[in-house]
Amino acid sequence: MKNFLSILLLLIMAFTNATANSNTDTDTVYTYHDAARNKYVLNGNKLEYTPIKASESSSGIYSGGTYASKVITEKESQELVQLFKAALANKKAQTGKNIKPNTAVEINVGNKKISFMLKAAAAINISLNNFLKQLIKH
Repeated sequence: MKNFLSILLLLIMAFTNATANSNTDTDTVYTYHDAARNKYVLNGNKLEYTPIKASESSSGIYSGGTYASKVITEKESQELVQLFKAALANKKAQTGKNIKPNTAVEINVGNKKISFMLKAAAAINISLNNFLKQLIKH
């Protein structure tokens, strides 16, 4: 009986950890601001694009276009999350300078927020930017 309870307890703990770990990415919101400060937000499988208005741009003329929101596939979402994670892990691609054409990234997990800037010419930044643009267009 004691062995049975021990095994049951182990199974419950394993299931609880697996469930908690599988929800981590779905509870996380990823935000990317491109060089013009247009905003992309990934929340689960929902991707939103919020462009800046001409009145908000540094030139007073540039507009990022029109707002878009779409549901992306699970595969696309996972690929995008991996790019965000790679950007977070790549300290050489990050900078403390909040200047154009650098970009800004924010990752929110519950009430924890991680923010950092990416160098414009960093390969991970270019990959992330291109993939976001591709996803929102199609």
